[in-house]
Amino acid sequence: MARPSSGPSYKAILADLAASLTGPIPLEDLIQQVLARKPSSAKNPRHAVRVELSHMPSQPFVFLDSKTLLPTRLAMQGARFRLPLGRRGAERGLIQMKWFASYLPSRFDLKKVQFVDAEGKVISAPRRSISEKVNDLLEEEYERIVLYADLSAWLRPQNVTRRDDLLVTVLDWANGVLQLEVEPYQKRKPALIRARDRLLADLLYDILENARHEWVWIYEAIPTAYARLPEKAGCPPHHWRIIVEQDDRLRFDDYQIQYADAEPSFFERILQEQTGQPPPRRLQPVTQEQKRRVYRFKAALERNRRIWRKVEILGGQTLADLNVILVRAFQHDFDHLAGFWKIVPRRGAKTRYREVELGTVDPLGEGDGADVQIAAIGLQEGDRLKYVFDFGEWIEHILTLEAIYPAEEGVNYPREIARNKPRYLYCIRCQASGRERVASWYCITCFTDPTQGYCDECIEEHDDHYTREIVY
Repeated sequence: MARPSSGPSYKAILADLAASLTGPIPLEDLIQQVLARKPSSAKNPRHAVRVELSHMPSQPFVFLDSKTLLPTRLAMQGARFRLPLGRRGAERGLIQMKWFASYLPSRFDLKKVQFVDAEGKVISAPRRSISEKVNDLLEEEYERIVLYADLSAWLRPQNVTRRDDLLVTVLDWANGVLQLEVEPYQKRKPALIRARDRLLADLLYDILENARHEWVWIYEAIPTAYARLPEKAGCPPHHWRIIVEQDDRLRFDDYQIQYADAEPSFFERILQEQTGQPPPRRLQPVTQEQKRRVYRFKAALERNRRIWRKVEILGGQTLADLNVILVRAFQHDFDHLAGFWKIVPRRGAKTRYREVELGTVDPLGEGDGADVQIAAIGLQEGDRLKYVFDFGEWIEHILTLEAIYPAEEGVNYPREIARNKPRYLYCIRCQASGRERVASWYCITCFTDPTQGYCDECIEEHDDHYTREIVY
């Protein structure tokens, strides 16, 4: 027997509101309107509406701020961007349809896009599917079908050149109506265009900085940026892909915008392994003066911050040199791999950080991070690094840069200059006999309690066990 209908779903109500609203709406008002149409006896109906809002496949709303939403169709209404025509556009009138996809609803059928001119007249733009040869990540050639709009009949009478720009304005986001016009290169205002490009780049970076993850979906980020872009009808910036490609803070793939120094993807790591290329790192040029300056770090064990060391190292020395002094200072076994990450605070979040991989150092002082100079990391006082020794045991340390100052004459760097006052443990076997000797070893095989240990003499009875030296 069929279950009786319970009325429209939250998804349908949200879609209806997105299509009917004429301006911004506070988040709480939106939730109340949804619940007014579909009352719920759930324990937390507001949360259910928010979850549905965040999981809709084609986001009908963008957040102007944390408490205010705007229908995406209104955010994109009047959005403008510029595309250089280039040789193919100017000579053959062909423009790849992919350029328009991110300015339209997610998964919009690009064959249904309609182009109009400045007077609203429909522009003839038959679609052409062209087979092109491209190289994949491993430089293997293959063919793919690329969809183009043939604008030759409209462009040819305008005597366009490859230096001209095609200006695009979104007239109807939901139905894919785009207005086109040509801007001759002689009429361009380069300084104004650069300023608009920078503004859009800053908006995208700000959206990323405040995102829950270290990436944002393109179909959410672009409408959000345009919703926050002042003077949308003014001088159009370049297409966002062109802008992001030129911004050293950001990168993108087919789906996401992320930090330029983000962890490599699975496919990028495969490419690095195939080619032997090191992971990309954002390092700064180092001057001779910076090489001679001393960087003082306080290094503390992550699992026990009371155990710390202070070390000095020159700006011209490397992560391999830093690894050597840290291994010695914390009495680590030398024969393990180590890794370094820069800890970067995210804007607007006091407790959220991201980790930028700097590279690894092996026991022989080699590895993809071994030659990274300390000054090239771009640290300032108060900045932090994460240092992991032995990826199996994952012995993690936090390094805080306390100060940068001139080097002393006659001093050999790197060096340890201070350490915590030790809180000694005492040998449990000796204590049982009424003696008191400092414990120097754990027996991992016999105990899991890190407060129990053995002196140098008593640990000899555990020769065939897994032992570790105690760090004080």
